[in-house]
Amino acid sequence: MRIDRRITKTQRAIQQSFVDLLSHKKINQVTVADIAKKADIARSTFYLHYEDIYDLYEQITDNLLSSLTNRFDRFYPIKPLASSFKNLMQELINYVAEQKQLFQVLFQKDSENKLTNHLTNLFTNRILKIEKISQYNKQAYFETLFTVTGAINIFVNWLMQDSDTEPHELSNILNQIIMKLE
Repeated sequence: MRIDRRITKTQRAIQQSFVDLLSHKKINQVTVADIAKKADIARSTFYLHYEDIYDLYEQITDNLLSSLTNRFDRFYPIKPLASSFKNLMQELINYVAEQKQLFQVLFQKDSENKLTNHLTNLFTNRILKIEKISQYNKQAYFETLFTVTGAINIFVNWLMQDSDTEPHELSNILNQIIMKLE
């Protein structure tokens, strides 16, 4: 069943308004009234789509992580050679670049590193599962964790502080790092 375009348009307006407000305020300072005014909707319209501000935040985060995970699953190399990770890195970096404002706001508000930790656990566990690495193989676990943590922190640093490096250049750098680790 297709979702009505008006619903999609309204949700997009609500989400964009929320992200804009969140870039200037803490989440507990953003109100439904603020979002409704900025999105040019009634407060009741907001509640047709979301329970509250935190539900909206959670749905935005879940959708973002789901899209990132889908790309990861699609581009993760079947035969993982370091040289074949370039397409995966390029795809993930391109997606992050497309959603740059949203990622910046979410990481900026991630003072307890919940999002960073969630991403680290998500991708570490996915790689362990794809590679069929036993939970008892501590060496492989820590190597995977090391690589994933490093890549995520490079992504975050690039997003938050480094506006000079182009996405394709970052992809090449990450691929070279992974090749050295092999």
